[in-house]
Amino acid sequence: MDVTSITHDSQWLHVTFTDGEVGKFYVQWLRDNVPSGRHLERGQRTFDINSLPEHKLSEISHVADQITITFDPDKHIDTFNTAWLYSHKDSFAPQSNPKPILWNCNEQSHLVFANYQTLKNSKKDLHTWLCHIRDYGYGLLENVPTEPETVLRVVELFGYVRNTNYGKLFEVRAESDPANLAFTKLGIGMHTDNPYRDPVPGLQLLHCLVNESDGGDNQLVDGFAVAEKIRQKNPKAFSLLATQPVQFRYLDKDSADLEATSPLIETNSDGEVTALRYNSRSAQTFTFSHEIMADYYDAYRLLGELLHEPEARIEFRLTPGQLMIFDNQRVLHGRSSYEEGTRHLQGCYADKDSLHSLIRVLEAQQ
Repeated sequence: MDVTSITHDSQWLHVTFTDGEVGKFYVQWLRDNVPSGRHLERGQRTFDINSLPEHKLSEISHVADQITITFDPDKHIDTFNTAWLYSHKDSFAPQSNPKPILWNCNEQSHLVFANYQTLKNSKKDLHTWLCHIRDYGYGLLENVPTEPETVLRVVELFGYVRNTNYGKLFEVRAESDPANLAFTKLGIGMHTDNPYRDPVPGLQLLHCLVNESDGGDNQLVDGFAVAEKIRQKNPKAFSLLATQPVQFRYLDKDSADLEATSPLIETNSDGEVTALRYNSRSAQTFTFSHEIMADYYDAYRLLGELLHEPEARIEFRLTPGQLMIFDNQRVLHGRSSYEEGTRHLQGCYADKDSLHSLIRVLEAQQ
């Protein structure tokens, strides 16, 4: 990006680019981001700005696409690329992942199972699959060997297993003395797993080993889409769900007493929805004041109703060798009931950071 003019005082550098855009750069920010202060391969800063004196802009020169700055009082000289400055001219907002693509039941017609063996041998296909998980919050896989613990190998495509008190993996099948509704034949409503943990596991995988049941279909709902629907339909309800903390707890006297407190809808500083925690089985007694208790229950019921609307969900039956992975902080999951037949899935958890990391690594290799 070419430059038409440069002005400065001791604190601010003003750069006017050829498209008319103007960048205003603070002296301490410039000194903190000098190109010579980054490790060439890893990009880590090699110094701490707090160990340096406060700087002033001294001399500025401009040749071609390079702007050279001399900083007082230590006379440090460094050169900035104008294209880099142009890319940082707007509010210095951090780069982030693409915006999530919201969906509802119309996603049913777009269900695609990627081939496990293909992903193992093709970085391009693996990248496509991982991006779908990042953007839509779920992914489907087939031709996964039905040998026990293969779900752990699938995680190795992009990251590492998140170990919990349940172990590296857990079994989803009907048991004679179940400790969890998941280990029965009952239908299970939409929920996120482990809301009583901090941090919550970011990803969940479920791999079908056997399915001879007369039901037990899997259901997924985009919680972000539902949250935005509430924001538009009832801003007051959204505000209550996004600000009032709810306590979650899991108690196993022999091994665990887990607690976490969070609003059911979590947002960032820009008001964007970043996570949902919704699990009526592990939510503890609400402790809100009487001034908001009634309104909160109205909001809570609204969230529950919208999460269970048929037009919000996709539904499919996993067969042996098929696997689903989903963002446990965005996509809620459930299943229909069944009465007859054997159904056995193995599941595990993983974290999202390694998945996002691999996407960026693969993109850098393209």
